[in-house]
Order: sequence, then structure tokens, then C-alpha cells
Amino acid sequence: MYKIDTRRGYLGNENSAKDQPLTFDRANAVHIPKVFVVCDQRDTAPVWGYILRQQGLIVILETVIDKAIDRWSAEMPDLVVIDVDIDKHDPMELYRNFRGLSVAPILLFLPAHHETRILDAYADGVDEVVVKPVSPAIFLAKITAWVRRSWIMPVDQLSLVKAGKHRLDPTQRCIIDSNGLEIKLTNLEFRLLHLLMSRPGYVFSAGDIIESIWGGYGNGDQILLKNVVYRLRKKIEADPSHPMLLQTWQGGYAFQG
Repeated sequence: MYKIDTRRGYLGNENSAKDQPLTFDRANAVHIPKVFVVCDQRDTAPVWGYILRQQGLIVILETVIDKAIDRWSAEMPDLVVIDVDIDKHDPMELYRNFRGLSVAPILLFLPAHHETRILDAYADGVDEVVVKPVSPAIFLAKITAWVRRSWIMPVDQLSLVKAGKHRLDPTQRCIIDSNGLEIKLTNLEFRLLHLLMSRPGYVFSAGDIIESIWGGYGNGDQILLKNVVYRLRKKIEADPSHPMLLQTWQGGYAFQG
């Protein structure tokens, strides 16, 4: 049984999560969803973690906001939950940092009395705003709904592709050159290269790339795409200022292997 504490963002629930059946079958799962919860409220974070773990999900909790991005990079979650004290941290800044690196759905906690901030969050592309206070049952329902409808195929389930002397290894999430040098990639970097290298020399328009990688969550933002391209060139090009592999064409990009 959970305590009633609206200050911490959750409401009591008479039915303990341990009495609820698991909604995710870990034994038969090919990929177990990983939920990353960023919460700087030390009394609330364990509650969210407990509820989600009872459903068979993998949960990573981070209570130190300054470590959130590095922790995300190490864990590569399928779903991100941001529940921070808005008097101490800007949740939208944290959201934008995550969105610049990941296509994973992001749920953002905000107080009910901040209607303008809630509307702005949706306008900026937040996948769902969770209005506080919220009961554990409603929180769990939202999480399980997003897990069920997740449109993201895990990177390690993508096929291995080759283009010229380069190949992409989805199990290691890296690109390998003819000398066997492995270059580690982020989720978005890998997805971009996977798309481009699947048709070497073909010019994909910026719009097609955004739709393919971000789906409806990219919000048509070409700045995100340019940032990913910039980071990739710094990793894979001998001279990023004169790229030979990841080339820019009018209105799009192509990989020349």
C-alpha cells in the first residue's frame, strides 16, 4: 500500500502493485523493454521503480539530473520518464537533450496548475505529459500502453548491412571499416547509417530520413538531423570538413561506401 503524498507526485493506491499480475512476459520475450526514470525526488523514484519492475520491465533509476544524459548513453532505454522538481530544474531542457540523441518515447511529469507549460511541452513534441499528482495505477497504465504501442525496433534486431568497405554491426552498435576498426555509435547515429547504407549512393531527402528515423516524433525538425550528421562525420570521416562517406546533396544525404 502506498502512502498518500501529493507533494511528491503520487496518490495512494489501495491495491499494491505486487498483487497485480505481470503484464510483460520476460521468459518468452525477444526484447525486454527498458524504462529509464529520471527523478530527483528520492522518495518518489523508488516507488516508480518498484511498480515497473513488478510488471517485468527493466528499470533504470537516476536521481542526479547532471548524470542523466551519460546514464542514458550507457543504458540506451526504450522509454524515458522525466519527473523532476521544476523549481530546481527545467524539465524541457532535459527533454530536448534526450530528444537530440534518441527516438525513444518520452513521458514528462508536470503539475496540473502549469497548463501553459503542459501545452508548450506537447507543442515541442513531448510524447505524453503525465499530470501530477498521479496514482500508481494511472502511471502504470500509461507506461504499459507506451510499451505495447512502441514503434521502435531495438537496434540489435536490425539487419547487418554492408556498403563498400564498411559494414554495420547491430549487435555491437558500431560501424566497421576494411581494417576492422570498430566505431561505436549512438542509437540515432546507427539508425541513420543503417538507412543510408541500405542503399549506397542513393540520395534520401531530409524529409524521408526524418520520417523513417523519428517517425511522427521528429516533428519535421531538420536541426536534429543535421546534429546527428555532424556527430557522425566527426566519428567516421578522415576529414569531417570534407566528407567522403556521408555526403550532402541538395535536399538530402547519401552514403558513398
